[in-house]
Amino acid sequence: MSLSSTVAIAREGYQILPAPLSRDALLQIEDVLDSASDESFRQRRSGARYAIRNAHLVLPGLRTLIEAGELRQIACDTLGQPATLVSATLFDKQPGANWFVPPHQDLQTPIQGRTEAPGWTNWSIKAGQQYVEPPEEVFRQMLAVRVHLDECPGENGALEVVPRSHRRRLSEEDVSLISERAFRLCSVDVGEVLLMNPLLVHRSRSSQLPKRRRVLHVVYCAAKLPGELAWT
Repeated sequence: MSLSSTVAIAREGYQILPAPLSRDALLQIEDVLDSASDESFRQRRSGARYAIRNAHLVLPGLRTLIEAGELRQIACDTLGQPATLVSATLFDKQPGANWFVPPHQDLQTPIQGRTEAPGWTNWSIKAGQQYVEPPEEVFRQMLAVRVHLDECPGENGALEVVPRSHRRRLSEEDVSLISERAFRLCSVDVGEVLLMNPLLVHRSRSSQLPKRRRVLHVVYCAAKLPGELAWT
C-alpha cells in the first residue's frame, strides 16, 4: 500500500484507500467523535452544528488515537518517513448544516512559536489559535488523511479534486480559472480513506440527500520545523 500510495500522491496529489483501518480503530474514532458536545462544534446561524476545528485539542481521547495509531501509520508509510500530527478537523454535514465549499487549496495550518525563516507567511489568529502558511517544500512533506464515517456519494457532498494541482501554490485567480472539466469526483464509502496533499485544489458541493456526512480530516507532516516552531 505504501509504495502505490506514495507514487499516486506524488503524481496525482490524492488516492482513495478502500477500508485501510481495522474495524476496532474505526469504531474507536467514531465513538470519540460521537461523544462531542454541542459546545465543541462551530454552529451556523440556525444553530445547527457543522464542524470542530482542532478537534485533537477539543475532544478527549482523539489525540491519542490519531497521534500514534493506525491513521498516523498510514501517513508515515505514504510519506516514507516519520510524520507528526499537525491538525484534525471534523466536518459534519447534515440537514440544517449543509453548504458549498468553493475550490481552494488548504494553505493555513495551526502552529506554535514564530520564525523569520523565508517562506513562512500570512500569520493570523483564528479562534485563539495561531495559523501560518508554510513554504512549498513543507507542503510537499504533508499529507491529509480523510476518514469517512458515512457513505459519501456525489449526491452527498463528496469531495471533488483537480488531479496534479498540488505541485505549487496557486493564486486565487489561478484557482478561479480552473475548468469544470478538470475536477474529479471522489465518491467514497463508509470506512474508506482519501489521502491528499493539502495543496491539491478541491471543493465540495452541498448535499442533495437528507443524510449525514461525517469526515475526520487529519493532517500530518514529516518536515523538520525551523527555530522555535512546533505543531500544536
